[in-house]
Amino acid sequence: MHSKGLELPGYDPRTMKTLALGLAVGLRGACHNRAPGYETDMSGQVNRFKGEPERGARVKEHEDFAAVLDSLLICKFLRRCFGDFYTEAAHLYSRATGLEMGAAELKLAGERINNIKKAFNIREGWKRSEDWLPPRLFKDPVPEGEAKGTVVTEEELRQMIDGYYQARGWTSKGLIASRKLKELELDGSATLSLEGLRYGTQVYRL
Repeated sequence: MHSKGLELPGYDPRTMKTLALGLAVGLRGACHNRAPGYETDMSGQVNRFKGEPERGARVKEHEDFAAVLDSLLICKFLRRCFGDFYTEAAHLYSRATGLEMGAAELKLAGERINNIKKAFNIREGWKRSEDWLPPRLFKDPVPEGEAKGTVVTEEELRQMIDGYYQARGWTSKGLIASRKLKELELDGSATLSLEGLRYGTQVYRL
């Protein structure tokens, strides 16, 4: 029970569809710390038993947020201690380093980090088929309780993955579009456009 070789955490993705998406597309595999989608599922703002393309934007938001927390060495258990995280964290960063940092710039840093990690994975031979979940989650329904009978369907997972790629500004194949590289000012770090990539031949200067 793993994604990309990393075992699933202690949550059932059959009953938390935002989490299911995050575990499927996770850049290091099924890691709830890099994409804590369970927060959306447990918030009551969505139907956690239903997968939909719009969950892609939420997973992106969680991933970028987690990347900033990790880069600032802020414990994730403290993430809800901030009233306005990006504004307050940017202020702390500026005070600690003497370098001016705004909320928008800090938020963008999270997106840049995840795109660089994605570029690394592509360089190492990543394929879209790896953004997936173990077959058991599609075949074995929850046996009892409020979620009895629930599974992750392959169709809803595909739709959520498509929504995630769209939210990220990637291609339908899950590759980083050249326009996204330019938008994030990362186009100078790649020797070739990622569109039309042939796996295993792309070279990066990271």
